[in-house]
Amino acid sequence: MTTNADDGNLSGRTAGLISEFERTRDSDSTEIGQQFAQLQKTMIESKDMLLCNEGAKACNRLKNRYKDVLPYDKCRVVLKSENESDYINASFIEDLHGHRRYIAAQGPIEESITDFFRMISDFHIVSIICTANDVEAGRFKFRRYWPDETEDSLEFGTFKITKDQSSDKAFSNNDYEIRPLIITRDDNQQHVLLYHFLHWPDHDIPNDEAPILDLLLRLYQDRDSSVDSPILVHCSAGCGRTGSIIAIDLCRLYLNDEHLVSSKDYQPYPVFKIASYIRQFRIALIQTLKQYFFVHKMFLYLMKANGSISFHSSENNDENQTFSSSPPPTKSSSSRRPSAPLQITLRNPPIGRRLLNGSNISNTPSPTFSSSEFFPPSAKSSSTNDASLTADLPPPPIPPHCSAMRTADNQQENETNEPARKSNSSRSDSASIDSVVSSTTNQKSELSSEQESNSD
Repeated sequence: MTTNADDGNLSGRTAGLISEFERTRDSDSTEIGQQFAQLQKTMIESKDMLLCNEGAKACNRLKNRYKDVLPYDKCRVVLKSENESDYINASFIEDLHGHRRYIAAQGPIEESITDFFRMISDFHIVSIICTANDVEAGRFKFRRYWPDETEDSLEFGTFKITKDQSSDKAFSNNDYEIRPLIITRDDNQQHVLLYHFLHWPDHDIPNDEAPILDLLLRLYQDRDSSVDSPILVHCSAGCGRTGSIIAIDLCRLYLNDEHLVSSKDYQPYPVFKIASYIRQFRIALIQTLKQYFFVHKMFLYLMKANGSISFHSSENNDENQTFSSSPPPTKSSSSRRPSAPLQITLRNPPIGRRLLNGSNISNTPSPTFSSSEFFPPSAKSSSTNDASLTADLPPPPIPPHCSAMRTADNQQENETNEPARKSNSSRSDSASIDSVVSSTTNQKSELSSEQESNSD
């Protein structure tokens, strides 16, 4: 992959990558295009190591919306066993310190909707990000699980979902809505905030960067500082839009951590490194080249917005974070909760583990990770703190392998025959892995015909 010696800092380098991508008609030949092609090739070459046997079992097949998007056995979410089933199509995603900060999930379908609420209950979920709509362009994307304007409540098995009328955190504008919900099972009540981004087209990107950051800042503002549960993120397949929003949040956390910014591990292509990292946990996170480009745009936007965000980094892996910011302006139509300066303190979710070490792909040139390309010797963190880093300040230690993530006890061979089911009457919304790579390596910035009709 090419480098540009004239770009002496991270902001300039990222702006150069974006400008190159926007100017050319051959987006695959750009630096961003070549990086995405390498991400796709890595996914193919890793599929034999990252097994999906549990999701392929006959007893679990109907719980998968797409036959080619299954959770890796090593990092799948394992439910408390009920009726001999602990399976859901969802994966733990670790942050850059090895903490289980997210769950990336398939959008619920009729066969998995009660498992979806079991997961929320089992892992004490209080924050959900939904980046899709239940129906898009006349196509069913997931089973809507919250009451609409005409409904007081919904029931799924033993779970009852009602609007939390007592909450003061309801919010609505042109770009997203925050829906306070109460999930009741037997005598237990659980309060959940659903952050629903309204305008993120399938296989496409939002029109503006500001609402994404606004949503994320509100989410962390609303989370109690004592909450250790993962953030649940889903779209339809739990890949493209889900992976993009997770990568964007990790870019935000990266830029606000002096140790990570100064670490050579993420230079000179931090977005590429973050995208490579999260793909160890779930297939095809950031599914299209256009989405990968948008993560770069968000990365540059976050750097520009970082002047109004104050970050105080801890000296250990606790990653306690404090933000002080006013959310970027959005085109608000109707707000039930006014915007206010944010004072956010976030504790970590439980520690998970790093699954695989990154590896270079043969026959594909890898980025040259030179510290001098992104940061000159006197580079400072993108934090607003004025104190510069010392040259020998070590990055946070990489967490060791551990057994925090529960895995299936027995792995079986993948079965080849897919039983007929009603949800497969339309084409799979997620392209097969091979067709995804084919579209990247053999075509110029266009999705394959299968991808064009499929969902992320």
